[in-house]
Amino acid sequence: MKPVTKFVFSAYLLIAALVLTSCSGLKGTTGSGSGSGSGSGSGSGSGSGSGSGATGPFNIGGSVIGLKGSGLVLEDNGSDSLAVSGTGTVAFKFSTTVASGNPYNVIVKTQPATPTQTCSVTAGTGTATANVTTIQVVCGPVFTIGGTVSGLLGKGLTLQDNAGDNLVVTGTGSVNFTFPTPLLGGATYAATILTQPNTPVQTCSVANGTGTVNGNVVNITIICSQPAFSIGGSVVGLITGTGDTMELQNNAGDDLFVTGDTTFTFATPVTNGGLYNVTVFLPPTSQPQKCWPWNWTGIANGNISNVIIDCQHNDWNWISWDTPETDTANNYAAVTTPLFTPTGRFAQNLGEPGGRDFAVTWTDNAGRKWLFGGLGYPAKLKLPPNVIPEHLMNDLWVWDSSLTTSNDGWLPANLPTYQNPVGDWVVDTAPLRAEDVNGFYGTLGAATGGDPGSRWGGSTWTDSAGNLWMFGGQGFDSTKSQNSALLNDIWEFVPGALDSHSNGDVAGTFTGQWIWQGGFSIGNQSGIYGTQGVAAAGCATGTTTGCVIPGGRWAAATVTDPTGNVWLFGGQGYDSAGKVGFLNDLWSYSPTTKQWTWMGPSASNVAGQNGSYGTLGTGSGTTAPGGRQHAVLWADAFGNIWLFGGFGFDSAGTGAPLGAILNDLWKYNTTSKQWTWMSGGGTTGLANQGGTYGTQTAPAATNVPGARWGTVGWVNPDGDLFLFGGWGYGASSNQGTGFLNDIWEYDHTVGQWIWWKGTSGVNQPGAYVSTAGVPFVNNVVGARRGAALWQPDSQGYTWVFGGEGYDSKGATAPGYLNDMWTYLPFP
Repeated sequence: MKPVTKFVFSAYLLIAALVLTSCSGLKGTTGSGSGSGSGSGSGSGSGSGSGSGATGPFNIGGSVIGLKGSGLVLEDNGSDSLAVSGTGTVAFKFSTTVASGNPYNVIVKTQPATPTQTCSVTAGTGTATANVTTIQVVCGPVFTIGGTVSGLLGKGLTLQDNAGDNLVVTGTGSVNFTFPTPLLGGATYAATILTQPNTPVQTCSVANGTGTVNGNVVNITIICSQPAFSIGGSVVGLITGTGDTMELQNNAGDDLFVTGDTTFTFATPVTNGGLYNVTVFLPPTSQPQKCWPWNWTGIANGNISNVIIDCQHNDWNWISWDTPETDTANNYAAVTTPLFTPTGRFAQNLGEPGGRDFAVTWTDNAGRKWLFGGLGYPAKLKLPPNVIPEHLMNDLWVWDSSLTTSNDGWLPANLPTYQNPVGDWVVDTAPLRAEDVNGFYGTLGAATGGDPGSRWGGSTWTDSAGNLWMFGGQGFDSTKSQNSALLNDIWEFVPGALDSHSNGDVAGTFTGQWIWQGGFSIGNQSGIYGTQGVAAAGCATGTTTGCVIPGGRWAAATVTDPTGNVWLFGGQGYDSAGKVGFLNDLWSYSPTTKQWTWMGPSASNVAGQNGSYGTLGTGSGTTAPGGRQHAVLWADAFGNIWLFGGFGFDSAGTGAPLGAILNDLWKYNTTSKQWTWMSGGGTTGLANQGGTYGTQTAPAATNVPGARWGTVGWVNPDGDLFLFGGWGYGASSNQGTGFLNDIWEYDHTVGQWIWWKGTSGVNQPGAYVSTAGVPFVNNVVGARRGAALWQPDSQGYTWVFGGEGYDSKGATAPGYLNDMWTYLPFP
């Protein structure tokens, strides 16, 4: 027989002996009190001892068995405490008696402490009808019950011992546990799972969960199965249609075919802690652009649903990500020197234009993108106190991605350079620090080293030879005046090849030449309109007879049609009488003949005209948009010129004489010579309208952009009209005006607007998420106006640079930006 069993058996023998002894004392009396029971043992009561007879009160007591020291405190009825100490079997009796018929309730108030034991009460409750001596308190050694949980991942697991004694277990991996209540030696234990883990969901099982206590139990094992997690995500920006199925793989297997813009989940889950690595195995053939995976790899500790297969359409791409600080505003222009080493190699990051507003742009026949002037930050220079750094500039930059091993391809163009003592060619950055520079015109039509003066808000186009043309804007003419003027000069820039300085030439970083091709070298000239619809040569300084030319103006809208002719509308400038105001004159210019044609309307040679809207969708000889500055002009493939928004006059002359913000859309038919009001302006052609955005990416007849100016636009290959940003109203005119970053398309075939991207509010900060020059659906271009834009390239990408607005630190005030982005619309 085991020692513990002997102990328990001996305790039971002792209890039996005590009971027999107590029974043998019942000889027909209940004690020495004055009770009436006597003789034959018929008196009432239980047990033996002195008392006050059958009517009580009665003593409450019994024996403590197995006690080894001190610290044990018993309690009866919640108030009568009794300290018991000793060794072995110790009798006890509470000092307070209990009246007949009243209850008693004996518990262990405090367990023994010297040494530590656990005692339990048997027969501790009842009703007092006689002296009570049979209560037993058994004390013995106690042991802990516990073990290990393996494979646990989180929360929710609750264990039980003997259908009680709950224990919550949390953690990850291997976790030790001990139930809070120890058990006496010889007792049994039964560990079970009350609740399974739920964060994440797991199934756990028990091993070695039952037994008899003969020491601390440490071998209970709770084994939790490892869950398997699904791997999935979504396809975005894919051209749907023939060939829009791609094959994805996870971990170089588990092939999955996905069609269209949709969500996907791989068939085979990944066990917790396992690697997932999603790739595009076979790309779609519905588009030439690559589909990039984002969030494609990691360790699966839960279901994965954020993998993005981004096929670029309706995405912004932060192109200038490797140029320092272009995600912040108010950066100065910078140039890396030396530009060229003696071996002809050039530096990798050749420079960056400073932040600026209303610069002008061109694209040459080699696909290079040119940027000139604007209001903003030149190369850094020391300024007197309290002098603002932003001024009008006349610096010329070119973006050519082929120049470097990275995507940062800015070069300062046509600047003086020199060779330093070690043989490196270094650019002279002094011209980049110049501000408010007067123009040097040279000889009209001759390449005599001329340079246009600093300006912003000019109009530009590219001719069939790839030469760059610029008209007007606000800036500095040939005089030495410190004040800017409204210009109507025409300049041509003939770009050359990159000068590698291999022949010792120090002419500049790019060969090329500005040529003054028309207009006046002195600003603030009135318009010379001639006869409506009749072409005539452009005027030059000192020559006004028999010529026509728009007056000096700022922020005219310009577009080149498919035949190569240039169209110019409005702006703020000089009319035929020398009055400055908002203009609504439409002009055509032929780069081939260098002739201007005033197209009308008949009264548009006078500034300050209100719009004549007529009936929506119906044109006539009298309908025409009002005078305005910084509208958007498009040319479609069907001989139509389109005009949207700007700042100027609606049908009622709202805000006159200062003007108001417009969102009207007009179409000019170049055959019928008629304007038709197509959209916007409410029901009567009024300004200051909020937008109706509808559902993003879905066309609707009620959709319309809010009123704005300083927006930029382009024509998609399918002939639809796109616009981006500006300054004006978002979805609610009650919200007030601010900078915008929304992208809209006008589907000219059905006459409906589509809101594609950006927010419906104002002053949205940028999110420069992708730092690898890769399009990403979560990139956000900050709200801005006056950005520089290049029309879609051969791959369909529209390029945008700078403007005034919000960078990545949206909590600060807006500033002048110099970030470069591309956007790829759906065709």
